[in-house]
Amino acid sequence: MFKKLIISILCFFISLNAFAQDGKMVDKKRIVFADTAAERVAKKFPDSDVKTILEKVDFYWITYLSDGLKVRAILAEPKGEGRFPAIIYNRGGNRDFGKITEGFALGHLGVLARAGYVVVGSQYRGNDGGEGADEFGGADVNDVLNLIPFLNAHPKVDSSAIGMTGTSRGGMQTCLALKKTDKIKAALINSGAANSFTVLKDRLDFEVSVYRKVIPNYDATKDSALRARSPVFWAEKICKTTPILLLHGTADWRVSTEEALELAQQFYRTKQPFRFVLYEGDVHGLWEHEVEVNDLTIRWFDDYLKKKKPLPNLVLHGK
Repeated sequence: MFKKLIISILCFFISLNAFAQDGKMVDKKRIVFADTAAERVAKKFPDSDVKTILEKVDFYWITYLSDGLKVRAILAEPKGEGRFPAIIYNRGGNRDFGKITEGFALGHLGVLARAGYVVVGSQYRGNDGGEGADEFGGADVNDVLNLIPFLNAHPKVDSSAIGMTGTSRGGMQTCLALKKTDKIKAALINSGAANSFTVLKDRLDFEVSVYRKVIPNYDATKDSALRARSPVFWAEKICKTTPILLLHGTADWRVSTEEALELAQQFYRTKQPFRFVLYEGDVHGLWEHEVEVNDLTIRWFDDYLKKKKPLPNLVLHGK
């Protein structure tokens, strides 16, 4: 009995020590883009000005700790000295589908880094060689939250100015994170998943190909598991000091526009500070309005992270 007690105590302290290191970077490797790779990215993201991004931004693959697991992420940071606001990027997809590639980081995350932001995006646990298993909005939400202490310790980051952005599944991840932290000063959701039940209705294959494969104990907990991954059911729990820019396209088949409309309605009902822009005829990810979306994104984060714009007055007022 005494021996078992000692072993239990040792396991507890080992576990406690592992969790205490959440956010700690354990590996960092600089990414060097070959000319041919940069040319391919420039063709795919013609409005990103890849040449300027390469001149102004450094990119790295990193590994950091989350719940004691080694998780992979990509980091983009402005070159030179100084402290910069930061943005956590939450990817879409699940498992290997939708993971952040070097080309995507250069052509997309690099736009934010060029504008003066340290940007970091997790692959989530179990993906791209990381430890653990992707739960599609389960324990992997901690992989998002543990990037906050990572950024707090980063010598180039102004820890008082951290934002968050997420696309598709990443929009759900953003909402889930904002249930648990008030440290995010501004957020953006692009084509975000907001109602898992609507996905089942619109995409009949999704339950078999995704939900049942990645959500733990799915068949026994289906209703509660999907509600837990649907911000429309708990919008009142999202941090009310985090203004959210909500963007969606009306021709999005992956995540129905209905989800964005329902989430906007819930944000209005719960007095979430938010702005809603619906792009007519645009697709998932809003690639047909890329320039406009990039400009709006940077203005949104500039307002709340650089200029420290106060929150809007949501009380009915005016003449």
